[in-house]
Formats: sequence, C-alpha cells, structure tokens
Amino acid sequence: MRILFHGPGTSSHLPEIRLPGTSGLTHAVTDTMAGLRSTHSLTSNRGNLIHGEAPSRIFACNRRQSAFANLGALHRQFGSRIGEVLSQRFDLLVLSAANFISAKKELVRLRDALNAIGNSVPFIVLGAGLQGQPILSEMHPSVQEILDIYNRRALIFGVRGLETEAWLHGNGFTNSRALGCPSMFVFPSSIMSIDGEDAIEKGKQANLITAGYLTVKGGRNYNRGVKLARAMRDLRGSYVFQDEFFAYADFFKKHGSFDDATCTGNRELLNDLLTREIGIPVDLQNYYYFSETSAWRQAARMHDAYIGDRFHGGIASLQAGRPGIFLCHDNRVAEMTDFYDLPRLTTDELISEGVENTFKKHLNKSAIHRQKETYLKRLNDFKEYMSKHNIQLLIPS
Repeated sequence: MRILFHGPGTSSHLPEIRLPGTSGLTHAVTDTMAGLRSTHSLTSNRGNLIHGEAPSRIFACNRRQSAFANLGALHRQFGSRIGEVLSQRFDLLVLSAANFISAKKELVRLRDALNAIGNSVPFIVLGAGLQGQPILSEMHPSVQEILDIYNRRALIFGVRGLETEAWLHGNGFTNSRALGCPSMFVFPSSIMSIDGEDAIEKGKQANLITAGYLTVKGGRNYNRGVKLARAMRDLRGSYVFQDEFFAYADFFKKHGSFDDATCTGNRELLNDLLTREIGIPVDLQNYYYFSETSAWRQAARMHDAYIGDRFHGGIASLQAGRPGIFLCHDNRVAEMTDFYDLPRLTTDELISEGVENTFKKHLNKSAIHRQKETYLKRLNDFKEYMSKHNIQLLIPS
C-alpha cells in the first residue's frame, strides 16, 4: 500500500526541486537558539513530532512509494488536479490530527484541499482532540466543515479519547471513535517494560526529565512555568524545550546559547536567565531541544522518570520505557491520561505532596499494573479496529 501521511512527521525541509530520489535537508549547524527558528517552523511545537511520525512507524506500506506531505501545500501546487495527482500515486491518506476541535482554530487550507480531493483517495483520521468546551456554531466555519467531511467521508474518524467522542456524537458526528493517540502504540514493549520501583527508591534523588512553560515575564503560560520551577526546586532534572525559548528576547540570539551536537542549550546562561525572570532558583542539569524523536527517547532513557506539563514530552519517556507522571491543567491532558489510565495531578498538588509521595502514590506496583492492563486493552482495540478496515499494522504482538 502507498500511503501519504499528512502531518509534521519530520523536521527536514521539503525540496522544491521535482526530481525522483531527492530528499530534504535538516537544519544547518547553529550555535544559537535563534538558528533553530527555520527548523522549528516545519513542525511548530516539537511535541508534534511525537504524534506526527507515529502513523508512519506503525502502518504497513511500501516505504519507497509513501511519503510525508502537507495537503494544503499540495493543493496550492496542483489546484483542482490534486485529487487526480494523489490517486495516481497513493492508495490511502493518513491524517494525524491534534486538538483542532476548538473555537480558536481555523483550517481553511486543509478544508479546501479535502474538498478538492473529494473521493479520489480514501483517507483516515487519527488523534483528533477537543480543546476546551467549544460550541459548534461558534467555531470557525472551516473547522465545522472539516468535522462534517471527516464524519461523512473518512474510513476511520479516530479521536483521542472518550470526552472528544462524546462531544462529537452529541453534535451529530457519530462516526467518530475513541482510539487514542497513535504515538502510544509505536513501542508497546517499552511501555510494558515500565517499572516505577527505581524512582520510588531514589525519591528526591531521582534524575527527572520535565517539560512545560519555563519562560520569561510575558511569555505564554508564565505562571504555570513559575509553579513548575517551584516544584523542581532542589530536585535533579533536565528540561525539554518545545517552543517556549522563542520568547527569550535577545538571549536566544547569543552565540553559544545552543550546542547543536548535543541538542542542548547553555545550562549556565539559561539557569541564570530563568532564575532572574521567574524569581525562584533554577538549577536544571540540561536543557534539550530535539529535531528528531530518537534523540529525544535516548535522553529520556537516561532519566528515572518524567514529571511535566507537556503531554507528548511524557509520551517520549513512555516510548523509552520510563514512567511518566503528567501535570494536568486542561481537558486535553485529562482526556488522554484518563483514556490510558496514566497518572496525572496539578502542579500545585505536586508541590504539596512532594515528589517522594507522588512516586509512591502513582508509580507503585499496583498503579503500574493497572496502567498496563488499560494500555493493553487500548492497544488491542486499536489493532482490531484497524483490522476491520483492512489496514495492516506493524505493531509487534
């Protein structure tokens, strides 16, 4: 099967030349965080890499005749011919979605592309999610139309969890099905190997990997970042950037602010900057920014556990066989953690309980066993649903 994957599955630039056998380039070497802007624009929030690549890893396809692409960009190139062009080259389109069901989103380019494609190529949707509690009639017309297109035409209209499914069914989109996020199904053996005993034994001495919104005054979700810094105070840990350092004004233009060889920001400079801006001592061991997922998983593997305020930052750790605890401040994270029975709490609760008690409560043998039982059920449901639609997976049994 030849599959076109719509989604930010890589951070490589797409070549504009039209020659067979060509591939895109990664970003040029840089010693500044500002030098990462062009590669960041290819995926936006780096968490998109985790869910964007997932379908391509688990779907059986002819890998030399399959590709990543953006349907909106292809529509601009081919116009009304896009359906004919794609039908000659692909047997299936796979759309990796995210939390687009929101009053704040507009998807005009994607809607126009899907309308132009029509029924030329079958497609499936995975990972669609709700953000907030939007009222359908108040959403952008393009989002309303896309929901209708997915409901009528998609072979599979897969959504992240039960809350999204209930909202869609309540608004008449009854072909949607809660299947979870495909990023949870890429490395099942890693997830089934997770053990929380080491983190519990080490307690406050555990080496943590975290993510969230450590930013400067005026940056997005600044107060959440302040609370995360307070929770991490006196703990040993590393931080993964997803997009927040672009608010760091002149700092991220400084030469030496980023080591491209190790995917790390300058620890001393960043600790000093964030301590000044947040008003709490910040002394993290590493500041990572990844352009591909295997490096992310390798870094996660070197830590004992994830505790953080970014969902796909936690998924990267689960994919590496490390336990994850998710800081939850909206229904996106709540829905996903509930669907998989993953541990969640607010940052205030983490501060109040402390990391030792949090580990004992959420990573004990009983809790981990329950997580794995739920995970296996979700994994088997996903496999069965794909099989019903004659879609072959490469997920190990």
